Amino acid sequence: MKRALTLVFSAIVSATLTSCGGGGTVVAEGGIGGTGISMGRVTAFGSVFVNGIEYETDASTTFDINGTSGSESDLAVGMVVRLSGSKDNTTFTGAAEAIEYSSLVMGTVDVPYDANTDTFGAMGQTISINTDTVYKGTLTNPTLVDLSIGDQVEISGFTDGSSGMILATRVEDKTGVIISTFEVTGEVMTIVGTRFFIGGLTIETNGLHTIPPEGTLVEIESSTAPVGSVLTIDSTDSISIVGNGDGTVGDDGEEIEVEGQVTADFDPLTNRFNLNGQVVEVLIPGTEFKDGATTADLVSPRILEVEGTMDGDILLAEEIEVEADESSKEEISGNVTAVVVGSGGSGSITLLGRTVLVTNSTILKSDLPGEETFNLTQLQSAIGDGDTTNDYVEVYVFTDGNGDLVATKIEREVLPGTDHAELEGVSTFSGGILTVLDVTIEFSTITPPFTPTDGQRIEVVGTFAGSGPLVATSISPD
Repeated sequence: MKRALTLVFSAIVSATLTSCGGGGTVVAEGGIGGTGISMGRVTAFGSVFVNGIEYETDASTTFDINGTSGSESDLAVGMVVRLSGSKDNTTFTGAAEAIEYSSLVMGTVDVPYDANTDTFGAMGQTISINTDTVYKGTLTNPTLVDLSIGDQVEISGFTDGSSGMILATRVEDKTGVIISTFEVTGEVMTIVGTRFFIGGLTIETNGLHTIPPEGTLVEIESSTAPVGSVLTIDSTDSISIVGNGDGTVGDDGEEIEVEGQVTADFDPLTNRFNLNGQVVEVLIPGTEFKDGATTADLVSPRILEVEGTMDGDILLAEEIEVEADESSKEEISGNVTAVVVGSGGSGSITLLGRTVLVTNSTILKSDLPGEETFNLTQLQSAIGDGDTTNDYVEVYVFTDGNGDLVATKIEREVLPGTDHAELEGVSTFSGGILTVLDVTIEFSTITPPFTPTDGQRIEVVGTFAGSGPLVATSISPD
C-alpha cells in the first residue's frame, strides 16, 4: 500500500526526520537543515527542485512512482512529491535519498472545463486550476478547454480530502493511453450499506471489502472505470488506508517541511489554521514569517510553505512562507532579450524591456515539441543563434515589496509570430500614456478605437520590436 502524505498530497509519509544533531535545525534562510523530509511540487530539474532546494540525485537515490520502482525520468514539473535527503540551507542545494510520488486522481473526466470558474471534474472530484498549474496536453487535447467527458487524466495537487475539491498542480492528459488502474484519494463519507462516497464519487463494494470508518483517508484502486458517478470495485481491487488514516502529515516529534493550500482560515482564538486539512498552530511568539507575511495571510485559498514539528496530530509551525496571492499575478509574454544565470537555478530574464527575477522556486515548463522543462542556461543559449522558436516565453509574475517583477512560472513556447507580445495586468493611464507592467502600449491603431482607463485589468496582444512600445492589435478586459 502507498503511504500518502495524508489528505494533503500525492505522496508518501513514512520516514522519521533526523539529522546529525538529533533533529532538524531551523535556519532563517531555507528551513530545516541536515537530513529531513520535504513535501511539495517539483518546480524544475537540475537535478530536482522541491520547495526551493535543488536536490541532486544519483544511483543510490530510490524512486517510488505510484507504488512501483521508477527513476528520475518518471518525475515531471508540477508533481507533488515526498522527498527525504540532506540539504544545505545556505546554498539551497541538497542530496535526495528517496523520492516518492502518487497521483490523487487517475481516471476519467466527468465534467468539462469551465473557464469562468477554472474548474473541471474527474472521478467525482472537482479540480481547480490556477496560473501555476502545469498542464501536459496531447494532439487530441492540447489545452484544458479541449478535455471532454470520458477523456482520461492524471492529477497531482493539494486537497483536504473531505470536500472533493483538488487544487491541481499538474494535469496530464492520458487520453489514448491504456490505464490499467483507476485511482482516487479522499475521505470516506456517508456510508450507506455496501457503498460510500469520496467527494461526488460513489464507491460500491458489494460487500467484498470492509469499509473503514467515516472520515478515514483512503486510496481506491480499481481495474475498471466508473459508470456514471459510481465506481464498483471487485475483490481484486483495493481500499487502502493512507498513512494512519487521520489526515496528519507525520507522527509525533517528526519535523516536516510542507507546501500546501490553506483549507481553514487562521483562528486568532486558537492560533490555528488548516493546511490541506492538517491543523497547523502558529506559535506566538516563536513562528517566523518570511518576507513580511502575517497571520492575516493565513486564509483560503492561499498557498504556503510551512515547516515545523509534529506535536501529536498538530503541526507546530517554526517558519511560514506565503506564496504570491493569485489575484496579484500578472502575465508578460515575448521574446527573451537577455538572461542572467545565478546560483541554484535563480537568475533573471529580460523581455519587453522588463527584467523579471527567477527564483529557485520558479516553475519552469516547456511546451516545445519533445521538451517538458528547461533551465536558464538552455534559454540563454538560444539567444542570437537564429532559432526564433526557442526564446519566446510566457511568464506569470507578481511585484514584490521592492517593486521588482518575480516569476512564479515560466512557460517556454513556440513563437506565435514575429515580435509577438502579450500582457495581462492592471493598466495605468496618465498623461495620455497607457502602460501595463510599466510597458508602454501604442493603442491608436486599434479598430474600433480603444478608450483607456486607469486601474482596469486588461489583456493586450500585439508586437514589440526593439525597445518598444508594444503596438497593440487587440485590447480587451481580462
